Amino acid sequence: MSTQISSFMETNVIGVALDDSVEKVCQVLDDNKLCCVPVFSPDGAIFGVISASDLVHFSTQRANPKLEHAWELCTHRVVEVAPDISIQQAAEIMSYEKIHHLIVTEGSACVGIVSASDVLSAFLKTEFI
Repeated sequence: MSTQISSFMETNVIGVALDDSVEKVCQVLDDNKLCCVPVFSPDGAIFGVISASDLVHFSTQRANPKLEHAWELCTHRVVEVAPDISIQQAAEIMSYEKIHHLIVTEGSACVGIVSASDVLSAFLKTEFI
């Protein structure tokens, strides 16, 4: 399958800042019906990613979401890919890395995000076309 992920990625990327509280992160996820948000440094670089599962883990620690910050909670090992990789490559990377989201970048700019659901939808659409 040679379809590029740029055809299926979400280009309206909503993120949070390093110093945003965990409470704000939860609000952003909830308000936008998201499962994951990138954490951006002041210069716009991707610092990390916070997923819903990170928040579940956080809640078990009984920490105060008003006092903890995004930079303290996020996963720092972000998997970034170019927009021209294929859906097949995206699926292979997600499977190998055991992750559900890829951050799509051009240079140092975040241009999109691809979820496992996006990849699955891409496979289904090409299968039945």
